[in-house]
Amino acid sequence: MRRLVVDAGRASRRRHSIHGLFEVDVTLAREALRTHRRETGEDLSFTAFVIGCIAHAVAAEPSVQAYRDLRGREVIFTEVDVGMPVEVDLDGVPFAFTHVLRDAGRRSVRELHDEIRAVQADPSLSPTVRKSNWARAYLLIPAVLRTGLLGGLHRLPNRQRAIAGTVGVTAVGMFAGGGGWGIAFQLHSLSIVIGGITLRPALVDGQLVERECLQLTVSVDHDVVDGAPAARFVRRLRTALSTADGLELPQGRSDQDFRPFVS
Repeated sequence: MRRLVVDAGRASRRRHSIHGLFEVDVTLAREALRTHRRETGEDLSFTAFVIGCIAHAVAAEPSVQAYRDLRGREVIFTEVDVGMPVEVDLDGVPFAFTHVLRDAGRRSVRELHDEIRAVQADPSLSPTVRKSNWARAYLLIPAVLRTGLLGGLHRLPNRQRAIAGTVGVTAVGMFAGGGGWGIAFQLHSLSIVIGGITLRPALVDGQLVERECLQLTVSVDHDVVDGAPAARFVRRLRTALSTADGLELPQGRSDQDFRPFVS
């Protein structure tokens, strides 16, 4: 796996990427998830919620997951397949692999949550793990050829989709334990790093209150994706995250009802 990561880093240098660092108010979503945990005892995945928002925003602006094939033709997928790393415990050692959430733009947060949890509990459910023999064979190829093959994968859009999905999402906030952004290897036309969450003071109706803000890094391959579609995607993503799209809000709870900020 380490050799695959090194190959990915080398291959990503071929892309002309543009990175945007954003902060989004996710107070409503976090409150909805806490209420769900109190009422049911279940921890509904915040990562699944964010991925759902990303996938729905991409589905509304599919040109951000465009690719060019070997003949230079633009290929835009209508279904959103999100490739994400999943970490599991293997004989007491953390082990990460890429799992692809298929057609995530048409799925609910509950469906995404259930699939992520199922793969974490039984990695063999992921097609990626079942293809481990192919990965071992790939590693027998000299490193310079592996880098070339991996770097050229995005010129084979259907293979890119089959192996790694159309959009890449990495969640680092669960490991960092605080706020912050991250810039990952760019192997997709659109890659997003879910960072940490930070408490921020904000004025609501003249009162200073606490808000929970999520840090996001949005990276696009500018060789394929133009700035205007990327900006529209970010606007839709911001709206979905801040309004807790796809989550059931606590009864009687409004965006104006939050605890005062204490420094």
